[in-house]
Amino acid sequence: MSHLTITHPPAARGLAWIRQGWDLFKLAPVPWAGMTALVFMVLMLVGALPYIGGVIVHVLSPFIVAGFLAASRGGQQGQPISFVFLGAGFQQGRRNLFIIGLIYMLATLLVFRLVSWLTGGDMATLMSQVEHPHTLSPEELDTVMQGILPTLTLGTVLMAPLLMATWFSPALVHFEGYPPGKALWWSFWACWVNWRPLLTYSFALGFLGVAALILPFGLGLLVFIPWTLTSTYAAYLDIFPQKIEENVG
Repeated sequence: MSHLTITHPPAARGLAWIRQGWDLFKLAPVPWAGMTALVFMVLMLVGALPYIGGVIVHVLSPFIVAGFLAASRGGQQGQPISFVFLGAGFQQGRRNLFIIGLIYMLATLLVFRLVSWLTGGDMATLMSQVEHPHTLSPEELDTVMQGILPTLTLGTVLMAPLLMATWFSPALVHFEGYPPGKALWWSFWACWVNWRPLLTYSFALGFLGVAALILPFGLGLLVFIPWTLTSTYAAYLDIFPQKIEENVG
């Protein structure tokens, strides 16, 4: 476990992370899209399992992130991007990644329960209804839209610290061997003290996400998802500078 240094880049660096992530994606767009399609298919099959499907998907998420980050580092160092990188998390730091996935799952369930208790709305149900508005009558849709704003607002506020804690933690575990507790804490702290570039990054990424959803058959997501993770790797290198081995972009 190496010494940790956290920088404080300016707000504009959030846009630079997106540009640098795109530079990494452009190195091998077809393998990146293929890896993403494979992950989608696996998660859909696993998620369809009764009772345990959702649990396994949550637990697998840090392994998937670690795999894409490992591929980003490989591409940065001139290695060919391939499906082999998807197994990187299972080869290095798998116990700690499993614990992070478990914590993420339990914390998400806690947030959903708190939101339901405080607002009387079920986040999962409301989100499902909004995703499939054609199944609702006009009166039901109006009721859902009235109830979804406070529910999602509270859910977003409560989920934000969890997302901050889990954003960089797979990288800290996989690349540097940090234990789960320290990885979660330093990821949260790095996000907290760098809220300005992260806010810029999040807004820009949000616009790109909306554009990706417009494309039919999920084709936009095959670009947007890996781009999100390559730009996360760029942010990781910028905020944790001692990890830099070679400049990105």
